[in-house]
Amino acid sequence: MATFEQIFPTFLQKCAELHTLLRMVAFMLFIVGTITFVLHGFSPKTLMLHMGRLLLLTALLVFLPEWGNRIQELLQVSVLSGLGVDPAAVSEQYVALLVVKRDTGLERSWWDILGDLNGFTVEALITGALWLVGQFAAFLLFWAYVFQKVILYLGYALSPLLIGLMAIHPLKSVGTRYLLNLVGVLLWPLGWAVAALITQGFLDFMTDPALKFLDPTATGYGLQNLVGLAFLSFWIVFSTVSAPLVIQTVFTSGALAGSQLISGAVSGALQTAATTAGAGAVAAATGIPLVTAGAAGMAAVMSTLSTAAGHGSAGAIIIAGSGLPPRSARGRPGDDITGDKAVRELIAKDRRQYF
Repeated sequence: MATFEQIFPTFLQKCAELHTLLRMVAFMLFIVGTITFVLHGFSPKTLMLHMGRLLLLTALLVFLPEWGNRIQELLQVSVLSGLGVDPAAVSEQYVALLVVKRDTGLERSWWDILGDLNGFTVEALITGALWLVGQFAAFLLFWAYVFQKVILYLGYALSPLLIGLMAIHPLKSVGTRYLLNLVGVLLWPLGWAVAALITQGFLDFMTDPALKFLDPTATGYGLQNLVGLAFLSFWIVFSTVSAPLVIQTVFTSGALAGSQLISGAVSGALQTAATTAGAGAVAAATGIPLVTAGAAGMAAVMSTLSTAAGHGSAGAIIIAGSGLPPRSARGRPGDDITGDKAVRELIAKDRRQYF
């Protein structure tokens, strides 16, 4: 794919120009901070501390974009390559675990051979499905890095103003929070690393050969892999979007990454399941199986991505455009299981206006 510089050729230049322009404002704020410091009284010790703070802030003012870029590149390379977090390689990780856990003994009965044939078929299908999921997740990851760079460069461009505020004692907390949020964005790859630990747990479950010994026909083993594939597919897509936001919350507020990810995934899975079922039921009225499957799939993808980003269930717009009266899980008219009643009413109003 194209690099960030190729996609946004003039963006970096404009951000650099804004950063240079705001440096003068930062130096003026340094002067204001020094004047207020002197007016409130000072001692030789506090004066040295103030001068040391100004020296550190000047270094941040000049070198923050360069330091941030180096840290971002280091984290990206170390997490994707060193920790093996690249979602595009999830099928390769699955195959590697199969090789490790596969029985390599020489004495094999015909029951073992029968189980292996069925198991190999299931594993080949799962490998292909995981490759597709991995490619989609890699596409999301590429754009996540693009958005990260956009946020960072915009943050660098405005940083002189906030760094200047740090020289004024009553306002230094504003600049500190700003820098903490910038560091939180830099740490996005750590969120993917945490999510990869749960991905590895799913892969361990899917490749566990225990059911092969209990059921030589590999029926239970195939069901085990299908269930694992369903959960793993949702988790990879969900965590690729939500993990960066979670790790930023962890750094800025001290939340627990595991609880945030798991609770968000459970909530997102329930909303995705409800929205997918509703969209499938709406499209089933057309009597065309492809339309039904397409609507359900599109609703699932939209709902997963939107809930991962913390913006509700976007897939509910498919249900909202059906013109059917909203019903909750208990069947009470007037309720909306996805919480998007306003969207439904707006679309229904447009339909009446034009039709």
